[in-house]
Amino acid sequence: MRAVAVEASIPLGTVTYYFGDKEELIEAAFRRHTQRETARIVTTIARLGALGQADAARGLADFVIQGLTEYREQLIAEYQFLGASVRNENLQRASTAWLQSLLAHLEASVAAFSSSNPRTDAKLILAVLAGLEIDNLSVPPGPADERAIRAVMERLFQGLGELWLQEQRQGVSIHPPE
Repeated sequence: MRAVAVEASIPLGTVTYYFGDKEELIEAAFRRHTQRETARIVTTIARLGALGQADAARGLADFVIQGLTEYREQLIAEYQFLGASVRNENLQRASTAWLQSLLAHLEASVAAFSSSNPRTDAKLILAVLAGLEIDNLSVPPGPADERAIRAVMERLFQGLGELWLQEQRQGVSIHPPE
């Protein structure tokens, strides 16, 4: 609380007037982060359904790279919030709701690619995105890292595209969300 007061150049009493304790301050910071990040993520996801698979892969790779460079501090804070949610019930509820919202948005875009199981495919894509972020979070990515991120996303979408095509050939129907 003191560090926030110092950073904001306000008296400690002002901080404690708005936030009863450190947990309330952290929860408010996480809610603010999710509001900002949701807008960035939803904008990226909304474009996916209108793109081909290769362009979608490039778009998501660019999103990860942008997060690791331009939004690096926010991304570090995000993973700190998510880690803290293990021990804080209010943060846990907030992070679960936020991640479910992101999943729903991505699921709708993946359905546009004729996925027979858009929820599972969306979970797979989110897991790969999170893995790429975590793997590259300790040091800002260089050109080789960026190429590797792009290669992973291209391979993921290439594999999913082949699966979706195979399912279409076999007449597999699209399942409702689980």
